Amino acid sequence: MRKFLLMGLVFMFLFSNAAPSFAQTDVQSLKIGIIGDESTLNPYTYNTGYPGLDLVSLLYDTLFQLDQDNKPIPWLVKEYTISEDGLTYNLKLNENIKWHDGKPLTAEDVKFTIDYFLEYPKSRFTNPLKTISSVTVENETDITLVLTKPEPNFMIQPLADLPILPKHIWSSITTPDSESNAIGSGPYILTEYTADQYYKMTANPDYFKEEPPIKEIIFPIIEDTTALYNALKSGEIDAVTSNISPELVSQFESNPSLKIARGAGFSTTLFQINAEKYPMTEKPFRQAINFAIDKQNLVDTVLLGFAEVGSPGFIHPESPFYNSELKPVYDTEKAKQILEDAGFKDTNGDGFREDPNGEEIDLTTLVHSNNPIRIRVAELISESLNGIGIKNTVKALDDTTVISLMWPDYDVSKGRNFDLGIFGWSNTMQLFPDRIVELFYSDPAVGAVNIGGYKNPEFDKLSDQLRATFDEVERQNLIKDLQSFVADEAPIVTLYYQEIVNAYNPSIYDGYVFQAGKGIINKLSFVAGERPVDASENENPSEVEKDKSTDSDTAGESSTEKNNSGILLFGGLIILGVIIFFILKRKKKSANNDDFEF
Repeated sequence: MRKFLLMGLVFMFLFSNAAPSFAQTDVQSLKIGIIGDESTLNPYTYNTGYPGLDLVSLLYDTLFQLDQDNKPIPWLVKEYTISEDGLTYNLKLNENIKWHDGKPLTAEDVKFTIDYFLEYPKSRFTNPLKTISSVTVENETDITLVLTKPEPNFMIQPLADLPILPKHIWSSITTPDSESNAIGSGPYILTEYTADQYYKMTANPDYFKEEPPIKEIIFPIIEDTTALYNALKSGEIDAVTSNISPELVSQFESNPSLKIARGAGFSTTLFQINAEKYPMTEKPFRQAINFAIDKQNLVDTVLLGFAEVGSPGFIHPESPFYNSELKPVYDTEKAKQILEDAGFKDTNGDGFREDPNGEEIDLTTLVHSNNPIRIRVAELISESLNGIGIKNTVKALDDTTVISLMWPDYDVSKGRNFDLGIFGWSNTMQLFPDRIVELFYSDPAVGAVNIGGYKNPEFDKLSDQLRATFDEVERQNLIKDLQSFVADEAPIVTLYYQEIVNAYNPSIYDGYVFQAGKGIINKLSFVAGERPVDASENENPSEVEKDKSTDSDTAGESSTEKNNSGILLFGGLIILGVIIFFILKRKKKSANNDDFEF
């Protein structure tokens, strides 16, 4: 018996020493559910900022990449220098970067990409390029960019945002919005796409930053969120891109097969007002809407506390440019008084107000039909508006229809056809504060995401000052002034920033990187050489406590260490079980399989 026990201890010792070498193995296949079709996944055809652009980033590379704290780090770029006046950027690319078809990526491709987006505009990528006055290719790896003026956010956008296109393919493309190819230089290659069903990506074996750790990623399209969550719980998929609904978080936290990652979200949900359609053209009318909406109640009752109340100036409270003097407002009596003073009165006694000319007001709030949380938010806001005498109904429509009415062809210069709507911006809108200009500037060439058509020369004047200013203190003051302006004018009502709650199966893959404001579904999670980060590392103590329900006995260990511990325990039990079995057999004692648990 001692001999067997000694053998067991030896095996366990060897097992423990060997474990680290195979605990972090490559994953053959990973299935991540998404809720909508993102079209053909090139920089001109993707649909949403999240997860659409994040899927694009798996196929295409940028010169720099935002790290887990949203700081730009070199990516395609190997080395770089910036002149003291902030006007000249000298970039050196990594060597031996290849496109998916095997051809080399060079500085010529970078220059071509800049020129192409300027010739064929795509607002997100084109507008930040307009500050570039010249692009000079020095050789295959070196390129020089000269700006017309210093741009404080140039490293983030465009350098960490612009997907580089292969010149040998796109030079012959004159209709980019209908192009279906998705050949890039990224860590994954799009090998299959069936509209409204799934995407299949395979690891790029020649990726310049090492072959990715996941051999194949499949993105099934499951539009019904209930079906999406059920697929995750049943093991049909391994992770989801969408936030877990607040009312379901406890279910997922208590599921031993799943792991929860939580953190502050920078995505913004807002009540969008069509500011070019009467009576929303009137500032008092918009202000009354703002005062009528109880944002805290929405966070408490619909989001169950898994969100932060929106700032009336739009910019997230965690931004260093946030105007802390601005506070959300809610006062139904004041809302009624504002309307009365502006001449919006109930003149016929039906409980709803008419305009100063006696014309009836009957407004519709649009909302995406596949988003239960937003539908409920729209219903509560509608009740609030009806409560102050503004007649309002909710209409839930599919994504395509909502976009066609609120943001046709994703081009604000094409107008709009709606009254009010629940709308959202992905986290990229909060990455740097200057985008507040894009949201409300009257000229569509600058206000590329001004979907409400808001126009105010005073806002434009402040914005022009900001665009011409490089001094950081002056910029901060101007951005705070712009927030105050938005809070007073109410072209939108910022409702909340929903907390990120991601769920995934750690037994399939546990190398996710939690990117601030975005969550675990991002490029860093799917490339080699990036440090896997437990989501709780970035959270406050109370949130860490909540996460302990899924990992209470290994709170201080990394995900790899947890996997090693599990393997050691299981392996040890197997070895001991085998030893005991032979011991008992040798002693001719009867045994029953029910006596053993492996």
